Amino acid sequence: MTNVMDINNASERILFDTSDANKQTAINNANELTNINNNIVNNQMDISNISEHMSTGRHADKITHKMESNIAEEKKWKRNGLVYQILVSLSVNVVIMGPTMSFGYSAVAEPVMTAPKTDDLQLDAVQANWMATATAICIPFGSLISSLVLSRGRKNGLFVTSLVSLTGWVTICTSNSYEQILIGRIISGISVGLSIISTTLYVAEIAETKWRDTMLAWISISSNFSILIVYIFGYIFKDNWRLVAMMCALFSVVAIVLILLVIPETPLWLRDQNRPEEALKMMKKFRGIPKDQPAPAKVLFELKPQLQKKNQNLLRHLIKRSSIVPFVIMVSFFFFQQFSGLYVVIYNAVEIMDKSGIRVDPYIGAILTGVARLIASLLTAGVSRKYGRRIPSMVSGIGMTISMSGLSLYLFLIENGTVISDNGIIPVACIMLYVFISTLGFLVIPFVMVCEIYPSKVKDILSGLTVAIAYVFSAITIKIYPDMLKLMNMHGLFLFFAIISFVGVIFIVLFLPETKGKSLREIEDMFSKKKVFELPMEGVVGEKTSNTTL
Repeated sequence: MTNVMDINNASERILFDTSDANKQTAINNANELTNINNNIVNNQMDISNISEHMSTGRHADKITHKMESNIAEEKKWKRNGLVYQILVSLSVNVVIMGPTMSFGYSAVAEPVMTAPKTDDLQLDAVQANWMATATAICIPFGSLISSLVLSRGRKNGLFVTSLVSLTGWVTICTSNSYEQILIGRIISGISVGLSIISTTLYVAEIAETKWRDTMLAWISISSNFSILIVYIFGYIFKDNWRLVAMMCALFSVVAIVLILLVIPETPLWLRDQNRPEEALKMMKKFRGIPKDQPAPAKVLFELKPQLQKKNQNLLRHLIKRSSIVPFVIMVSFFFFQQFSGLYVVIYNAVEIMDKSGIRVDPYIGAILTGVARLIASLLTAGVSRKYGRRIPSMVSGIGMTISMSGLSLYLFLIENGTVISDNGIIPVACIMLYVFISTLGFLVIPFVMVCEIYPSKVKDILSGLTVAIAYVFSAITIKIYPDMLKLMNMHGLFLFFAIISFVGVIFIVLFLPETKGKSLREIEDMFSKKKVFELPMEGVVGEKTSNTTL
């Protein structure tokens, strides 16, 4: 057994104590040593089996007990590693909560800021609209600069994200002018863009393959939970938008503390920085392996450096059909997502509740939409895993069309003098249905697909560009919302959302591919060889689920 330990330790040294030029050779040698190790173990087991027949039953019981102990010990290692991954992942989810509270802040702060008063700042309708738009329009900038921040370290990226978020909230809380509020909202928007990329990348690099989808799904859940919390703050502190901003800032403070005390650097980043000993030590911790135990071959394989082709022509890969076609499809999908009113409702929940004929406190109504969105986000992972991407998207679009059409008709009849004795139940049901069913498909699925639909060589560039364009669409819809409301009235605005949702369903039926159950290579080949109108026929519900995220 000592020889086995020595060979394991030798394989680690060969893998990490070599120069970059001989790294691949070292990896091959390490793999050969691992094979020798396995042969020795097998031979030892064979000898043990022979000895078992030659020895007494007491010796056989000792051998069986030892094997059972080893199995139990390995299970304990896996359990400890999973617990540590969960602890760190949940801490990272706190990091995204502070920035994403910006989505719901304008909904609860705008009614207070625009109300007539003499003891605090007062904004007009145009200024209030820009307060909401400023955050949305700056999210793409945060996404684009995230790569520069994360190149300094994943942990540093999380720290900078929380620090920027804290700066934004403090700026808003201490504002003495409209311009200062606008600066605070711009800073908050940048922090949102940073948080989306930094948290997703961190969790993807530390999680085991089996649990990666689940842990990444927590990020979406945390984002929706943070919006709900802001709505609750808005209800509790109705007349104090400064105190709401201060409460949001506390989440960024807690995130900074967790980053400094709990969240470590990722093993893969340490590996890429030529710090192999630290990378191996950290990977052992995330996999629950004691420090004095040699790393199994599986762990060494996770840390195996990826070979990069020299003189790679990036532009040539960007103009391939396998890149252009999915890019057009995803940008179109995000267009229908944004112009169907999803983020307009998030940013203006209180006002929309107030103008939709709902006979409850509009802040309570906003909280109800937050609860519906949170519940739907909890269900989204299971729905997508079982039914794929196309079916939930189609059902979501159809539900959005029905709910918005129903609400539009209701408001139209009310505005034209029709008496409807429903005690406000119909508009509540329509809004809740819209929020719930939109989260199951249109809100989440595009972000799921953007992580898997692009070829690996251009995934980082096209994914970031697509998300940036999506938030540009979001900024446009939020900015033109007041003008559309004046032009169409509330019933016309909801009818517009219904029409866009219905056209989105037609787009999904004709062009959106099913990526569930397909490897990344199969997806790339599908776009390279098939025509666009043939893509939807590729996926069949019930196939094996691919490793995608929410």
